[in-house]
Amino acid sequence: MRRVALTFIIFIFATVMAIPVHTAQRVLIHVNDDVAPGGNGTARFPFNNLPEAVDAARTILGPVIIQVEPGDYPLTSTLVIDRSLELRGSTVQINHGDSLPTGQVVPGTATRIFASNATLTRLLLVDRRDSTVLRNVKIRGFVIEGTAAGISLLFNRVQGYSIADNVFRTPANFGMQSVASSGRVSGNHFSGVGTGAILNGGYAGSPSNVVFQGNRAVHNMTGGLLLVGASVNIPELGDELNALVRDNDLSGNLGGFGFRAFILRRDLGAPGDSQSSASVYALVQGNQIIGNRTGIIVDAGFPHRQDGATCDTRIYSGNMDLRFTGNTLSENILTPALITFTRSTAALTPSTLPEWQYLHGATFTIDDQDGLLADAWIDHPATDPILGPCPADAVDEVLGNVLIYNNVILPNGRNF
Repeated sequence: MRRVALTFIIFIFATVMAIPVHTAQRVLIHVNDDVAPGGNGTARFPFNNLPEAVDAARTILGPVIIQVEPGDYPLTSTLVIDRSLELRGSTVQINHGDSLPTGQVVPGTATRIFASNATLTRLLLVDRRDSTVLRNVKIRGFVIEGTAAGISLLFNRVQGYSIADNVFRTPANFGMQSVASSGRVSGNHFSGVGTGAILNGGYAGSPSNVVFQGNRAVHNMTGGLLLVGASVNIPELGDELNALVRDNDLSGNLGGFGFRAFILRRDLGAPGDSQSSASVYALVQGNQIIGNRTGIIVDAGFPHRQDGATCDTRIYSGNMDLRFTGNTLSENILTPALITFTRSTAALTPSTLPEWQYLHGATFTIDDQDGLLADAWIDHPATDPILGPCPADAVDEVLGNVLIYNNVILPNGRNF
């Protein structure tokens, strides 16, 4: 277990967004939905849609800002950003005196990007699409509405990104997701979606070092913020996430969790489905986690035993190194916290354990000097309770997992 990671996370907070200052003159591309088609992106003749503006940005060698005026900007297909740029909307959120975003917008400022095609699985995709790393993309000041089947904003292999002061609204399945990417997510409001924000792990060539600060992810159907050690939907086996989660409101997610961290999801048949291990290192500080179904979940993720009739031959493992300090955890409906070495839903419904393994040889280290998780439900068996048709389930094997809470190794067992 790499305890130095938490010190490194604090270093990330100060450095992750230290984007180099360009000395070249920035080109400003203008977009305004009120003008007629046929513009050229100048202030006098703006484009009236986003795809033309992004296409124009690809022809420019130097730094680019796409300035988008208030209005409605429908997308019939995914808007792909594959070069460094700043996409700057005009949305201003109403301030109620709280330092966190409200999701309410000053009339006349909303710069709305939405899917006019209900089948879109990705509304905005930031990705070079050739497995190389993209750098320095900023997205600020938009109201973003993806589809019920998709992700509103997805970053793949992007370093030095910024997602700031946006409003993510229904009906999207996920508000934003960051995969094998490093950057800062701040001042955003996520509400009415499935999961507000998901941060996935990276690899040496494109690490995942993310600051998630000053956001409000509330009243979502599944959860507020999810940390995942592994990358997903890319072939590279990203296996480490370093995150600083500070001063957010992760409350009122009645269908699920406020904060969740799990090891991995690599379904059979998906890219990277040989992966079986990953790690999450996170400092979780000063957050409000109030009135969710479950406040905090720490679990394995999706460690399949079987996918249909197909046995998953992988033996899953991994590490969690989490430090909680200065958070408010209260009024959560089912339990304040759940810690399990299998899938969270399987721990709650053991009849589904024939579908899900327990981790083997994993270590969860939790530093919680405030006693925030003192009443957590814990599922930590010494041996696998399931005998089944797959070769790995022929015996109740010893799992060998270790749960360390405030420097004390906790005994095996289940307390709920």
